[in-house]
Amino acid sequence: MSTKRRIAARLGVVALTATLTIAPATAAYAGTDERITVAGGEVSFTHQGDYIDSYDLEKDGYCLTAELKVNEFHQWSTTSCGYNTRTHKSLKRINEGTPVYLRACYTNMRSDGSYTRAKCSGWQGAHA
Repeated sequence: MSTKRRIAARLGVVALTATLTIAPATAAYAGTDERITVAGGEVSFTHQGDYIDSYDLEKDGYCLTAELKVNEFHQWSTTSCGYNTRTHKSLKRINEGTPVYLRACYTNMRSDGSYTRAKCSGWQGAHA
């Protein structure tokens, strides 16, 4: 075998080894973030660290709630209430690659401190 062929064969093995080593590492960070912007502010889901944010930007009498669900049994929310307020909620660990759904809701605060939904956006998907 000529020297050129030996070098080409070795480079092929090195390239294949590098490809097999890098591919699994990128799959571990396959999540996606999601952000919904509405007239009164924005809500977001960040897959790295698994958390949701709500940011109320309007003096409109409504609070803004970020709602996230994995399924009917695992749901979380955080509400910002008042002009230029932000809330942040860290979630229990969600398995990598799990589909999650985020929506923004305008809410009213009741006298007992709970919230009622006035209007919500549609659910938008992401992956943890």
